[in-house]
Amino acid sequence: MRLKVTPEDFRVRELLEWDEVRDGGFVVHRLRKSKLSTAEALALIARECDVDRSELAYAGLKDRQAVTEQFVTIPRRAVELKLANLQLLPVGSTDRPITSRQSRGNAFEIVVRDLTPAQGSLLRRNLPSLVKTGFPNYFDDQRFGSVRHGQGFPMRNVLRGDFERALQQLIAEPSPVAITGDVKLKRTLQLRWGDWEACARIARGPAYERLFDHLLAQPDDFRGALEFVPLRTRVIHAFAYQSLLWNRAVSRLLRGGVLSAQRLRIATLAGDLMAWKYLAPEREQKLLAMQTPLYGPDGTGGSEPFRRAMSAELEDAGLTREDFLRNEVPGMVWKEEHRDVLVKPAAVQEVRVGADELHPGRVCAALAFELPRGSYATMLIKRLLAPAWYDDRGDDRPRDHAPVGRPRGRARDQERHDHDGDEDRA
Repeated sequence: MRLKVTPEDFRVRELLEWDEVRDGGFVVHRLRKSKLSTAEALALIARECDVDRSELAYAGLKDRQAVTEQFVTIPRRAVELKLANLQLLPVGSTDRPITSRQSRGNAFEIVVRDLTPAQGSLLRRNLPSLVKTGFPNYFDDQRFGSVRHGQGFPMRNVLRGDFERALQQLIAEPSPVAITGDVKLKRTLQLRWGDWEACARIARGPAYERLFDHLLAQPDDFRGALEFVPLRTRVIHAFAYQSLLWNRAVSRLLRGGVLSAQRLRIATLAGDLMAWKYLAPEREQKLLAMQTPLYGPDGTGGSEPFRRAMSAELEDAGLTREDFLRNEVPGMVWKEEHRDVLVKPAAVQEVRVGADELHPGRVCAALAFELPRGSYATMLIKRLLAPAWYDDRGDDRPRDHAPVGRPRGRARDQERHDHDGDEDRA
C-alpha cells in the first residue's frame, strides 16, 4: 500500500466557516498549493505580494506532499497570485482574521496505490462498518517523525529529569533516513559531545551559537541549554510524546470494551494500536459521551475509565504528576486538551477500485470523505486495511518498536510491558 505517490493522489480541502462582512477589514483568500508546506506558501506570498508575513492569518497547516486548498486573510488588501504550484484568489471579506476555531475539518480525495486485488476488495468491504461505527481518533505517524528520524521521544527524558540526554536527542541524534547536511552535523556533534568549544566551532547559526555559548559558560546546565533549542522544535517534541501517551491510553481503554472477535490491529511507527470492526451500540454511546483529553498535570483527566487508562500509561512510563511540575522546560509544558476518542467520516463516497497504471499488476482505490479538524485521513485508511488483532499474516512492518499490545500466544507476563515503548533506543 502506498500513499502520495503523486501530489494529486492526496487532495485536501479545508472546510472553513466565516461571517461574510461587506467592506470588512480582512479580505479572505483561497490558497491552492502543491509541493509546498503552508509555511513555505505563506513566505512566498509575503515576498511576491509585499505583504508582512505576520499579517497572514490561517486556520491550519496543510501537507506539503499533496494538493491542498485552504483560506488566508490579509488585512485591507485583495491580492492575486498565480504561480505554477500556488494560486491565491480573494473570495470574500470579514471583520477579523480567521483562526483554527472556524475550521470544521477537511474534505479528502485520496488515491491509495500499489494494492493487491484482495486489498482493494477489503477497502471496499470494510467501508460500511467504518461509516457506521467510526474509528479511534488516533494520532498517526505524521505526529511521530522523531521516531522515524532516530530521535525517539526527547520529552520523555525531559520529564525524567535527564536534560542532557534530551538535548542530545534534539541536536545530536543523526537521522537514519534523512539525506540532508544536517545529518552530518548531528553526527559530528554526537562524536564531539562534551567538548563545547569544538561544538561551537562546528555548529553555526544563531540557535547553535547561543546554545553552545551557554554550555561553555555553564557546562552542566543542560536544562538551561534546552531553552535555546528553537521554540517550534520544543513544542513539536512535547506534543509528540503527549500524543503517544494519548494513543496508548485509548488502546488500553479499548481492551475492556471491544469484543475479541471485533478487535483490529493498527500499526504505527510508535507501536500497535487497537481498533474495532463493529461496536455494540451501547459501547459506541459510551465512547461518544466519554471525556478523553490529552494529559495535562493540572487537568481533570477526563472520564474515570479513561483517567484510569492514562494513569496506567504514566505508571508504565515511570512518570508521576510531580515529574511534570519539577522538570518544566519552557515550550515543553503540557496542557489538558479535549480530543474525541471516536470519529466518524462524513460525505463518504463509494470506494472506486481499478488498475494502478503506476504499478503494473496492482490496483488502486479512490476514496472521498470528510473528517473533523485534527483527525487523520491516513488513520482512516489504516483502519480500512487493518488485520484482526491476533492475525500476524501479511505483516511485514519493522519490529523495531514495542507494540502497544501483544497478539494472543505471546507470553502473558510480557503484556504488562506492552506500553513501555522504544523511544530510548530509537
